[in-house]
Amino acid sequence: MKKIILLFLSLFLFQKSRSQILENPLFAYSSEKMEKVLQDVELKFKIKYSYIDSIISNKRITIPKKRYSLEEMNENIEIQTDLKITKIDSRFYSISKEKKKDSIKTYWLKDVLVEGFLAKGINKTNEKFIIYPQKVETLPGVTDADILLSLQQLPGVKSPNETASGLHVRGGTSDQNLVLWDGIRLYHPGHLFGMISGINPNVNQTVSYYNKSTNPKFGERISSVIDIKSSDVITEKMKAKAGINALNADLYLQIPLVKNKLGLQLSGRKSFTEWLQLPTFNQLADKVFQNTNFTDFDSENQFRFQDYSGKINYKPSPKTNISFTGLVIDNNLDFTTESSNSSINTQEMNIFNQGYSLNWTQNLTSKWTQKVLLFYSIYDFDYDKKQQFSSTDFEAFKKLNRIVDSGAELNWNTVFNPKWSLDYGYQIFGNDVSHLFSSYNQNVAFDLSLKHVYNITHVGYLYLKYDNQRWNLRGGARYNRFNKIDASSFEPRFFVQRQLTDSFIWQASYERKSQIVSQVRENVANDLSLENYVWIVSENENYPVQKGNQYTTGIIFKQKSWLVDIDLYYKNITGITSFTLGFINQSVPTINSGKGYTKGIDFLIQKSTPTWRAWITYTYQDSQNRFDGINQDQYFQINSNIKHAFNVAFNKKWNEFSLALGWFLHSGKPYSLLDQDGQMATFNANRLPAYHRLDISAIYEFYKSNDKSIKLGVSIYNAYNRKTIINKELERSYANVIDYTVPNYTVQDYYSLGITPNIFLRMNF
Repeated sequence: MKKIILLFLSLFLFQKSRSQILENPLFAYSSEKMEKVLQDVELKFKIKYSYIDSIISNKRITIPKKRYSLEEMNENIEIQTDLKITKIDSRFYSISKEKKKDSIKTYWLKDVLVEGFLAKGINKTNEKFIIYPQKVETLPGVTDADILLSLQQLPGVKSPNETASGLHVRGGTSDQNLVLWDGIRLYHPGHLFGMISGINPNVNQTVSYYNKSTNPKFGERISSVIDIKSSDVITEKMKAKAGINALNADLYLQIPLVKNKLGLQLSGRKSFTEWLQLPTFNQLADKVFQNTNFTDFDSENQFRFQDYSGKINYKPSPKTNISFTGLVIDNNLDFTTESSNSSINTQEMNIFNQGYSLNWTQNLTSKWTQKVLLFYSIYDFDYDKKQQFSSTDFEAFKKLNRIVDSGAELNWNTVFNPKWSLDYGYQIFGNDVSHLFSSYNQNVAFDLSLKHVYNITHVGYLYLKYDNQRWNLRGGARYNRFNKIDASSFEPRFFVQRQLTDSFIWQASYERKSQIVSQVRENVANDLSLENYVWIVSENENYPVQKGNQYTTGIIFKQKSWLVDIDLYYKNITGITSFTLGFINQSVPTINSGKGYTKGIDFLIQKSTPTWRAWITYTYQDSQNRFDGINQDQYFQINSNIKHAFNVAFNKKWNEFSLALGWFLHSGKPYSLLDQDGQMATFNANRLPAYHRLDISAIYEFYKSNDKSIKLGVSIYNAYNRKTIINKELERSYANVIDYTVPNYTVQDYYSLGITPNIFLRMNF
């Protein structure tokens, strides 16, 4: 033991003496970008700067070659940029525009709790996580900064079916996450049946992720909020980013139209899987289309995807910012096979999400800001399955699901003084939701299900914030009025944080949320299990409004290079149905209402140095539901209840090369089986085998000069190729007319993704 203590003491003294030797490092710059200068200063002095990208984007630094102290470097930066550098503590500094102490921007910079949460480019504030995709260091298994896959690295975020878009946050389902792009509501934020994100990660953007203590300006869903905002910066010169990986190619342009006044951003991403099927696509397709007849893709049997976005930024004055955004996400499947009886089977699917938004931000005074949002989005799902027996005889099934979503928001922020501020506003949303299930042949057609519902929601909210050196308090409420069902929902939200010591922070929160638009599982034919859900609007009788309450408390420990974050939570939900949150339910033809709860803990321990970072996360979760008339009215595990999830990861940087390794382990999902009479024998009392995998990612930046760079990256998902059963479903078949009245089921096993390599090349110029 004494030898170990002496060893650690020697290492400590060595590092201390080494830091003293490098106290005044050598610097020399000639019109260098400020971002690069700040990175060098951070590395050599082991400090961190907090700043908003827009205030440094056009700044350049020139200093003669010599040794500088940290104070001298900060002074040079301030003189040459007219920016203010404020020391927060021994390690953290904030950079802001030269304003009064009570300026809004300086006020918000103090909210940063943790910089580099898991990786550089991921920050944690009092209320949320902030992800800057273009700055995120290499994450294990994540290719090309995929936003939704990056979120899965955070504690408490799971994807039981191994999809990017199927995020389950603290016992919630994927449809309970509100996903926004510049205010546009996204109902299908994925490509390739959710295996990759439908949001181009190479657009300059900021991702705010809320899993608790959500600002009441956000509602509509009872789980998390993923608020994505593209850049408002108008560049001085044209900039471009281009890239290609094993699935798609993309291009992003920033074009200045009028200097400092008007700018245009364009992005496009297009798959080439309809022309060329590389091993990456083949592995993903094998996983997605298992238990179907989709076996060989080629130039005729195709799956393809694309997404496009455009944004116009207009700044008529320093106090006014206006932007208009358009977005399209498109997925297409077209597959034809010939069966043993010479019939031709054709399946076509199109999933389309488009939206538009107008954002107007006006600084009415130095302490009063107004934000106006107008948005319009459309989600279209069109699935057609046809079996052609002859030129005149056929049987077919069609499924349609459409959402037209529109609304307006008036949001204000008032800063009374450096300690007190208030968010408040009014919002109005319209949800026009319809679906159709139709079966038809050459002689007759009949509708299995048809519904069209329109709802208008009126919202008012208030959120009061108080900050001083030791206390951070938030409190407010959201009020929703649902016209269609003549109902309302009052949602209080509270957050309290106390700085116990220089290293320990305690925090607790409570929030109530409601949801009127959600997904239910269809009970009709569909060969594609990943897409057999339908969006519906709540109704008082069959589908009530879902309501959830979440209570949290936790401790954050920060000291030098160590971080420990522990968060305990309890959630309860009412208004769920047997088709929504539960279990393998196709054997129950009726709709059963119920409620549920989730209790759990998220744990993180992280060690950071200038060149490497390591972290361990662990999540315990117990999620259970109870439905009237099912399982003798007793609670049972929900279908996605992964009780234990463990992750250990390591990231190392050597100059231009970086490497990330991550090992993921979690317990298997619960499942139910039918007895010999076709009835549910037990309700999720069985559990699948444990799941684990190793992911590897590496990036090499072999050219960098000013705004230009070229980098090559590779990732390997499930490096040791362990395939595990991750889902067991009871699927209802419709082989003949009798099956429509007397259920007939088969058990299908679904396995995890095998070893999946990917590679990308990215250029900035």
